[in-house]
Amino acid sequence: MKRHLIPLIFLVSGSALFGAETIAPVSGATDQAGHRDGTGDVARFNDPMGLARDAQGNLYVCDARNHVIRKIAPGGVVTTVAGQPGEPGAVNGVGSSARFHFPADIAVSPGGVLFVADSGNHCIRAIAANGAVTTLAGDLGNADDVNLSYGAITSVPAQLDGKGAGARFNNPSGIAYAPAGHLYVSDTGNQIIRRINLDGTVTTVAGKAGSWGFTDGTGANARFSAPMGMCLGADGNLYIADSANHAIRCMTPLGHVSTFAGSPLESGFKPGPRLHARFLEPTDIVAHPEGGFIICESFGNALFRLPADGNVSLFAGDPETGPKSLANPNSAACDQNGNVYVVDTFHQEVRLIIEKFSTSMERIGGTNQLTIRWDSLPGRTYQLQILGAEGWVNAPQAPVLANAAETSVTFPMPQQKAGIYRILLLGF
Repeated sequence: MKRHLIPLIFLVSGSALFGAETIAPVSGATDQAGHRDGTGDVARFNDPMGLARDAQGNLYVCDARNHVIRKIAPGGVVTTVAGQPGEPGAVNGVGSSARFHFPADIAVSPGGVLFVADSGNHCIRAIAANGAVTTLAGDLGNADDVNLSYGAITSVPAQLDGKGAGARFNNPSGIAYAPAGHLYVSDTGNQIIRRINLDGTVTTVAGKAGSWGFTDGTGANARFSAPMGMCLGADGNLYIADSANHAIRCMTPLGHVSTFAGSPLESGFKPGPRLHARFLEPTDIVAHPEGGFIICESFGNALFRLPADGNVSLFAGDPETGPKSLANPNSAACDQNGNVYVVDTFHQEVRLIIEKFSTSMERIGGTNQLTIRWDSLPGRTYQLQILGAEGWVNAPQAPVLANAAETSVTFPMPQQKAGIYRILLLGF
């Protein structure tokens, strides 16, 4: 079981605390593509893309080039939910008998049903709790329905909207579950945004099929260019990573589209007020629990934070130095504490970015004891370590299971009053 360092080191005898950006692996091994179930870095992925998190803390991953859907349990254990690794196809069935073709994004309902944008099959699939895969909308496996000739105007089937197999998609690559009980889908190849009711009825909400561009407006008057990841904001509006337009668009439930951040007139990596910020083909956007959003800047190997005040800032990674800490981060999910899980696609990993991590220490006067407190992830286990002559070793204190957002350990003041301690997040 892999143990992950929370790189915050402090001296017992001093008051100084030293912190660093925390990007910890969750599952997968850096730059090692493949397929293997297991815990932590034992697992293998092959260009993982879409990511979703349920209320129990499970992560679901579209393992795109393996053509399967994976689950990462809170303890870091990776299993394959549906599909057969390395075997693309178009088959409904239970678990490994089902087949996908380059699944690109995933959403989860409050009831635990998974919805998958099965991009290479040009349809939307549903996975029940027992692993049974069905096709919610689109003509499963019929590539003749899709015109793959891309240009300013693309010929599309005369009737895209419909119910179930009567609807048509073209490489859908973004999906979001709305609290009202329906789905939104980025129909990327058709340059439109669709709505799907859970009975399979599909309607086009914004954009004109086969026509790309950049136009704010309502319904068919709006234009997109390769729309991808999307999420529902706290205001009930849909926010869309309009990738080839280098912008974030906002769509109301009535289909009115406006530009929320970025600009199609200038791409780049520029923080600042949201309409002055610049992106280069953003691939996903996810709501942050404190308001605002996290934006995956895939080509820039970085994540941006767009808080409620509208000022975009760099959150993780570095667009200037290339894929060092992140390599093509494609999709993200937040937990209730604001920590961010990200699919680091070209590094073949799912990673955790701990936004908030601080410590405090207190000497309890008459008892001659020391208490160390730190921000923690509930349900995770931590180990206190001390730096000795032969390197880092576990402190005498047993591992601590965090039951809240702050955890502490109290122990007698060491005879050696000066020492360097660190806190490890174990197994995840």
